[in-house]
Amino acid sequence: MTRPPMVVAALLALACVERGEVLNSARVQGDDSAQAGAGGETTHPEPELVISGVAVGLSHSAAVSSGHLFTWGANEAGELGLGDTVERHVPTELTSTQTFVSVTAGGDYTCALDDLGSVYCFGANDRGQLGQGDRQPRTLPVRIPLPRGARVVSNNFEHVCALLADASLYCWGQNFEGELGQDDSPPAGQDDTANDALSPVQVPGTDWSDVSAGDGFTCGVRFDGTLWCWGRNTGHQLGPDGDAQIRHPVQVGSDTDFARVDSGQQFSFALKQDHSLWCWGLNVGSPNDGYPLGIDTSGLDRPTRFGSASDWIAFDTRVFHTCAVNRKNELWCWGRNIEGQLGTGDIDLRSSATHVADGIAAVSVSWFTTCALTTAGHVLCTGKNEHGETGDGTTDRPLRFTDVTPPAR
Repeated sequence: MTRPPMVVAALLALACVERGEVLNSARVQGDDSAQAGAGGETTHPEPELVISGVAVGLSHSAAVSSGHLFTWGANEAGELGLGDTVERHVPTELTSTQTFVSVTAGGDYTCALDDLGSVYCFGANDRGQLGQGDRQPRTLPVRIPLPRGARVVSNNFEHVCALLADASLYCWGQNFEGELGQDDSPPAGQDDTANDALSPVQVPGTDWSDVSAGDGFTCGVRFDGTLWCWGRNTGHQLGPDGDAQIRHPVQVGSDTDFARVDSGQQFSFALKQDHSLWCWGLNVGSPNDGYPLGIDTSGLDRPTRFGSASDWIAFDTRVFHTCAVNRKNELWCWGRNIEGQLGTGDIDLRSSATHVADGIAAVSVSWFTTCALTTAGHVLCTGKNEHGETGDGTTDRPLRFTDVTPPAR
């Protein structure tokens, strides 16, 4: 999910809570040192280009630095936005006249937000996730036709949602399970693309303060602090009422103090105004697939408090693992680790929160990779690196966080 700094301040005011950023830190906290990995401290000189955002997709990654957009990793569908389909193993800058403020990565496509509120996407487009009215991939950024500037952009495997400046919400892309909130009918027969939105469509309501695109479902928070979800419901993603998909927004629980939400494959996490973290949905529990809810249970049918701490400022989840940052800028992760995505130096599963790094301001996780933004403005990545998505110049699998900060220009 992507939030530019100027928007974060407005969202925090609306939520009446000082909230941290997941992918784009509104306030760089702490000093110029960062401890990467469990136990070792590394001091970095202040870079000429300070990273303000980082995002991880299925097999590629991206970062924003001083208005410039860098990408690396797999590029079969053009998800690096470099005008070709050649993968890169180190951060490579896009040639663009836009001044980017944030970025978010999906399955094999990428979306970024510029300082004017325009959203640009590139890469795969088989479900209309580039919002251009067709299904043709693009290897260069294309502008999404939205009625006004965006403040928050979130995407997942094949759909995207954007929160606009007037608090309206637009989504586009895959809609097989009602994740676009259109209250339409399920596709008939075997045509699972029939309801896809090839251009942005509005979700009901004009009082949205946050949004997160999950895998086959979407969740959002309204100005009044209520939590709403829609789409897939195979694991109580939409709360305790049944397990059938619901193709329009429905309130999850009755609490009115939610501030942020982040949705994964069949589960979600949400941050409340007191900085406590809550989770619900289906937990993955096989020996290798981990426990992304951080709780030893098959699942939760309603938002349930995660631990007892009330000092979380940033968090991110996707499929098999979850990471969160607290007020002390400590990074905690849990879940699957067979690809080394927890940065613990091993491949052992963690079924509960484990402290893995210090000096962290924000974090982004994908299916098998994790990248973190340090308080000094550096990018650290770990995990599966089959296509160079950790950005260290190799395709070797690192087991600890490695500094892959793009070079100064």
